[in-house]
Amino acid sequence: SLYVMPGTHCKWVQADSQQINDFRTVMTGELHHLLLNHSLIGAGLPPQENSADAFTAGLERGLNTPAILPQLFEVRASHVLGTLPREQVSEFLSGLLIGAEVASMRDYVAHQHAITLVAGTSLTARYQQAFQAMGCDVTAVAGDTAFQAGIRSIAHAVAN
Repeated sequence: SLYVMPGTHCKWVQADSQQINDFRTVMTGELHHLLLNHSLIGAGLPPQENSADAFTAGLERGLNTPAILPQLFEVRASHVLGTLPREQVSEFLSGLLIGAEVASMRDYVAHQHAITLVAGTSLTARYQQAFQAMGCDVTAVAGDTAFQAGIRSIAHAVAN
């Protein structure tokens, strides 16, 4: 099974019933924050708005062209030239980064029988959209629920 745990650093964990077989970390959330707040991409932007359309456009771009570096400056150029509304840069960038992350794991995902997302509501919806665009079915578990179950399991193992 594959467990994907989005956040500042998205964790990709391949495990079976006995052990963790592979563990990968991707800095998607941190990169989004850094680019939006400490680079030319986000310089001088107005407050950002939610936009499903901008997120989806970025997601499609990231999934179809996962070589992210050439695309990053295009984000800046797009809002400077007016082809991307300045209030929607964060959403487009989020979609682009998540799309590139998921696309970069395409071969890794292809070998999995079950994919489980463990996250809060917002990130779950974004990653579900990315996986669905790749034709993958996912199961979602709320991060708090997974944490509580894990703590109970540890407590039980320690007590016995």
